[in-house]
Amino acid sequence: MFGLFSKKQPECPIDNNTRLWMEQAFVWLVQEFGQNNLLTKPMLFPTTEHFPILYNGTKESFIQTAHIIARQMEIDLQKINLDIFNESVQELKSDYGFSMFTQPDESSEVPLTAGLYFGKNESGKFDVFIEKNNLSDPEKLVATIAHEFAHIKLLDEKQVPFNDESLTDLTTVLFGIGIFNANCAFREIKNFSVRGHSTLGYLKQREWGYALALYAYFRQENNPGWINHLTPNIRSDFKKSTAFIYANPDKIFREQYNPGKQP
Repeated sequence: MFGLFSKKQPECPIDNNTRLWMEQAFVWLVQEFGQNNLLTKPMLFPTTEHFPILYNGTKESFIQTAHIIARQMEIDLQKINLDIFNESVQELKSDYGFSMFTQPDESSEVPLTAGLYFGKNESGKFDVFIEKNNLSDPEKLVATIAHEFAHIKLLDEKQVPFNDESLTDLTTVLFGIGIFNANCAFREIKNFSVRGHSTLGYLKQREWGYALALYAYFRQENNPGWINHLTPNIRSDFKKSTAFIYANPDKIFREQYNPGKQP
């Protein structure tokens, strides 16, 4: 009889196979880049203390931001060719000597590109281009740069033989920049003339919440103060994920992922 009033067990906000993939990927990242990056590296927050930069839409603010992120992710910025592109008709020039023209399809439902990573050019530098509209959006600029730099960490430094965008997103969490990418995953747009939302990245909103919950769990941070920097939706998913993780310590990082199912 009293079982009718028993407390319901916390549910995982993401599907089980995605959870298993994410936990396996998280462990792999820790093994590859070291526990020190996860346990002791301070997180970056969207504050002027961590980003004392005047964001006025200039390339200078872009370069200054890239310096901070490169230091956080242990990347030599001298090895990167940073440039800006426009999603309107635009010519992109690479050190390879070729040009590429881009033009958005205004009728397409596919989100416009925030950043581009081309790998190494003939000068031995990595070509990383950022869409110019991001220059006036500090949080999105940080998230985009971090994602493109994560490509360098995986594809070049660790020689991962394929490009996995979800793993690339998850890498930003390991290096303490996940707040920015998570917040940009889903944004509500509300003003006098427009209501809608914008997205960025490849992990879904709930997956970001679970990724950050794993990050906090690994660091033994219970109810960390930094969740106040998360948007309400991400913060809610983080709390749901945390409740599930602490209710199932025998499962977390212990169950095997089935690669036959795609996350």
